[in-house]
Amino acid sequence: MEKKFKIVYLDPKTLIPYEKNAKIHNEKQINDLAEAIKKRGFDQPITVDKNMVIITGHGRTQASIVAGLSVVPVIIRDDLGEKEVAAKRLEDNRLSSTDYDALRLQAELKDLIEGDIEVYGFDERELNVLVGDMTGDMATADLVSDLSLETERQKDEHDTITKEVAKEDVRLVDVMGFKSIPARAAIQVGDLLAHMEETTGKEGLDAFLAYADKVSKEMYGEQE
Repeated sequence: MEKKFKIVYLDPKTLIPYEKNAKIHNEKQINDLAEAIKKRGFDQPITVDKNMVIITGHGRTQASIVAGLSVVPVIIRDDLGEKEVAAKRLEDNRLSSTDYDALRLQAELKDLIEGDIEVYGFDERELNVLVGDMTGDMATADLVSDLSLETERQKDEHDTITKEVAKEDVRLVDVMGFKSIPARAAIQVGDLLAHMEETTGKEGLDAFLAYADKVSKEMYGEQE
């Protein structure tokens, strides 16, 4: 039999967080969610048990407080036993964590960004990677190739290749052998670039070059 639940409106500050909640929300997520709530409203009820302990909606509860809401929609699940509440809490956290269809996500984001609609929950790097032109901006424009793959195949010519290529810029596609990547890999590539920046303390092209130089030296040793 299909269950129907009554929605009540309560002060989010009166709802009790579950102290062992397995899902973690960082400050940025909460702030982004708060901005989204202020922009587009709160329309997904929080669920609590008979003791007003949150079952689902910890992040939304925190965000609603940050957003300054005095009341939020709540469903009180007094029909569930202690074990059922625990199971539902884990199920909600687990089943809501799904992958995106990367191509559809990219198309949706691009349409919204081009329409000047702000989308919360994606940082600038993710948006640049997902919405940007992967084949033009990243693969063929201003990047200088990482020599490590080429020099691995031609170790005996390593010094000569390094000196010759260092004289001018080359297209990444000419050395790596590809000019695009699957859209589903875009975020991973963005994470790699972010790792390069964090490791080298530089940004963009400078980080790419410094990281390539670091890897090359680790593989072949310092060159005199």
